[in-house]
Amino acid sequence: MVEDSSEIALWRSEAAGELASLQAADGGWPYIAGQTSATEPTALAMLALAAAGAEGYRRPEAAVWLAARQRGDGLFTASPLVEEGGWLTAPAGIAMLRDGRTDLAGAAASALLDEAAYTFYSPLTANVYNYDTRLRGWPWTPGDFSLVEPTALAMIFLKQAGYRDHVRVREAADMLRNRAVAGGGWNYGEPRVWNGDLFPITSNTGMVLAALADEQDSATAAGLAWLLSQRGLITSLPSIGWAAIGLNVLGSLDDAWRTDVIERWRSSPAERRGPMETALCLLGLSEASVHPLGVTG
Repeated sequence: MVEDSSEIALWRSEAAGELASLQAADGGWPYIAGQTSATEPTALAMLALAAAGAEGYRRPEAAVWLAARQRGDGLFTASPLVEEGGWLTAPAGIAMLRDGRTDLAGAAASALLDEAAYTFYSPLTANVYNYDTRLRGWPWTPGDFSLVEPTALAMIFLKQAGYRDHVRVREAADMLRNRAVAGGGWNYGEPRVWNGDLFPITSNTGMVLAALADEQDSATAAGLAWLLSQRGLITSLPSIGWAAIGLNVLGSLDDAWRTDVIERWRSSPAERRGPMETALCLLGLSEASVHPLGVTG
């Protein structure tokens, strides 16, 4: 049980030490220790370790590795093995922004604001989808249909970069509200299909709550209520990490949730605690007032 801040500090040191030890020789972090470094775990590890005030990792090398993933058009690729740019631009952009690389972050923001997303509409199929398919957010890859996770991440980055009131960000906020599940929370992309309600997903709900933390309304209130009802039911480290991040950014993370995050992390086998999982748990318990994924200040 987390009884005071010293216990949280002890765990933070333990988790940050493990995460730092998993940094690859090339400066990045892989999804699984020993595999090829990838953009997502590297960006999250940089954010988590900086927020934890950790030492013992090669931050300049990590920044160089991540910067090398940016293409000429400003988008970031998923790894050195991938040429296509896409959704990884948002987490990489946040890491670059937080690392002081405003030139790279600015290019990434411009690329996302210009990125194409597929939309469609037909009165003949409106009852199939039951939501507004004309609203743009962000897709996994340019030109595809907008989905919840890449949209939430892009919004966090673009708000941090100063684009909260940009027309594209405003449309994306409308898209997220339009995609909310009727009972609260968010699925991967759609709230209803063939007049049947889909179910909310813990990680996506946490992401959206973080993205909309500075513009709360009835949709975020319902999402928050649903997420709070899931305490004690979440077993996946990425899911509990994102849940804690969303609650943390909203100022709704209490000691019961902190206890759950720490106990889930410690009870997970080492082979299930990859860099991304540990980074997300660390971010879940980061200082709320200066949170790396915060959008309110």
